Amino acid sequence: MQAFQSDGVRALSALGVAVLGAGAMVTTSASMHAEAEPVPVIYSILNMTERMADRHACPLDLLHARELIETRYAATGYRLEFSPLADGPDVLLHELAATVSPEPEASTAACAWTVHVSFQGATATYQSTVAPSSTPLERVDLAPLPAASPATNTR
Repeated sequence: MQAFQSDGVRALSALGVAVLGAGAMVTTSASMHAEAEPVPVIYSILNMTERMADRHACPLDLLHARELIETRYAATGYRLEFSPLADGPDVLLHELAATVSPEPEASTAACAWTVHVSFQGATATYQSTVAPSSTPLERVDLAPLPAASPATNTR
């Protein structure tokens, strides 16, 4: 009889441990699902440089600009998706415009860039002067704009 009680206690103990383990697994699984997935945000880069001489003297390396933007926004909770023609308040829009100074033919020419960023009502304007072969965003601290937090975005 004592062996039967001992086996019953062991069985109940094992059942209790199994139930507690399953509860811990469910809690861990639920907390993993509770972490927010990155919010998809469409972004666009527009070269607004008007004069062709400025465009030729100050070319915009779009691939490098995309890498810099995506790297700087990596820790924000947004997952950036590039679109070359997107526009609107929910689009992270980067408008870049260059002017070469003093003149394209001068041996010490530099590119003066203006970078205007807008997203969900927030805007920022940055200035950068770089060598003609450089990407203007390398010397600009493109801090993520203080727009609506990703948790409140209804997308």
